[in-house]
Amino acid sequence: MKKAIAPDYEMVVLPEEDGYFAVRFPDFPGIITGGHTPEAAVRNAREALQVTLETMHERKIPFPAPKRNFSGQFNVRVPRSLHRTLVRSATEEGVSLNALVSHLLQASLAQSGK
Repeated sequence: MKKAIAPDYEMVVLPEEDGYFAVRFPDFPGIITGGHTPEAAVRNAREALQVTLETMHERKIPFPAPKRNFSGQFNVRVPRSLHRTLVRSATEEGVSLNALVSHLLQASLAQSGK
């Protein structure tokens, strides 16, 4: 097996309802793979990424830069009425607006299975 060209891409393993484990790479939406165990899924994903990178290298297609430095901060604009509702909810719960919004986002992602 050839040495990995650029192994620092984020890999997301997603358990499916049927017991299968799907894997995706946010930087490479075209890679679709997985396995019947988490270990097999990761092994198959690494192999799929390696083949993709080798093909891109051979065809002189530039690799996307890995998205690595997440600060934990981002700005979002919301309607004033939603801002007011969020601030009121945070106050009622005795938490910061950041804590409330973070909790709501995590709950939403968990509900959607991400």
